[in-house]
Formats: sequence, structure tokens, C-alpha cells
Amino acid sequence: MAVADKVIEPLIFDAASGRISVVSLYETTAATQKDTLKAVFKTSKSFYKTIPGFFNFAIFSSGDGTRLVELTQWQDLASYQAFKTSLTTEGAEDYKKYYEKYTQDKDGADPAVTEPFLTAAFEIDQAIAPPGMISAIPGEAALVQISGFKVDTAEHQVDLLVAATEVFETIPSLYPAPRSAILLKGVDSPFVALLSTWGTVTEFSDLSQVPTLTITPGATVDDTGENWLTQDNNLYQVVKVISAKPEKYGKD
Repeated sequence: MAVADKVIEPLIFDAASGRISVVSLYETTAATQKDTLKAVFKTSKSFYKTIPGFFNFAIFSSGDGTRLVELTQWQDLASYQAFKTSLTTEGAEDYKKYYEKYTQDKDGADPAVTEPFLTAAFEIDQAIAPPGMISAIPGEAALVQISGFKVDTAEHQVDLLVAATEVFETIPSLYPAPRSAILLKGVDSPFVALLSTWGTVTEFSDLSQVPTLTITPGATVDDTGENWLTQDNNLYQVVKVISAKPEKYGKD
């Protein structure tokens, strides 16, 4: 008798939830992406699962082979900050040993884990979806466009968020249209990220037909001519989703 596959929980984005999303970007090549993905997944899948405040973890791979994205969701900013503090205080040695336990290669190959070139924490600024649907990344095999924006000041970050609101207003008129769109605001750095979900790769015969959602600062922005805005835009497929280990309750 066939056994049903384990249900993969979606990554839900609710602006009222207070959840924090932490995004790490890895630079790869078409030749190294697969090995880097395996290494990142192996070192993270068990490490996070029992940490207080952790919700879930996902890995995204870009179709062109140049990027991997690791995204973790946390209950709130306090739980994520407590986790970061634990890595630099008296509990750091325990966490280090715990981490090293899960970085050991069971097959003896021990591939090196590439360090991310960027890690940033985000809060949810806006999240939209069609009526009756939730703003979410549904799980493995989902097609997601991730557009990252880095600005030089908090003031320019606000300008970019205002411009993003205008982009959100155009989404219902797109064809095809994303299933959901999420705007993330950097917590302690002037970053903005725009995530949009487009179903699965198998729904498209030509991925170039996926509309590119991007944020263009309006004419009201005081641009002195300096390069204050950098962008990184890619289409990704969700490769793995891991949820927090459920609490066990005693029998009545």
C-alpha cells in the first residue's frame, strides 16, 4: 500500500503576525550550485528545527545557476535576536558543537559550505493575494521571483517602499498575475525585497513570459546622480522547505 507523502507546510506571510524573515544570498555557478545546495541544506536542516522561535526554513535555487537563497522565518524580532545573541555569548560553544554535529558529512566527503555574500533580516511591509487566498510560498517546486534592493540611507528606503506600493497596485492587471506578492523591509539595514509567487515551473513553457516585478523610484526622489540603488533580480524554484520540530505533549 502506498504511503502518503509528508505534507509540506507553506511559508505564510502575514503583515500582522510580527514574523521576521531572514534572507541569505549565496553566489554560485551552474557547475557549483548543486553541491552548494546540498551543503547548505545538510548544515541547516537539523540545526534550526529545535531553536525557540524558529518557524521554517526554505532553499531557493535560481534557474541560471548563479544564486541560492536561504530563507528562515522567526516568530518575531526578539526570538531571532535571542538566537543571534546565543551565538556570541556563553551559549555559543554549545551551539557551535551542535552546528558542527550536523555539518559532518556522513559519507565522508565533507563538502565546504560557501559563506553567503549577504544576510539580512526583514519585516513584512505588505502582502497581497487574490480574494480567498493567503500570501504564501506554497512549498517545494514553487516558482518565485525574488528582487532585492539595497539603498544607501533609511530615507531612500522609505522612498523605495512608497514606489513599491505603486507596483502593488498594478499587479491585478498583469497577465499572467502572481499568486501572491510580499514586500519585505530591512530591519537593521536599508534593504527592500520583493517576493512574488507564480505557481510552478511546469506551468510555463517559456519562463521569459513571467512578468518582471521591479521597483523604480519615482520622480520625487532626490537623486544626486550617485549610485544609491543596487538591484538583484532572479527567478527561483523552491527546492526544500523544513518546518520547526513540533512540540510533543504528554499523554493524558
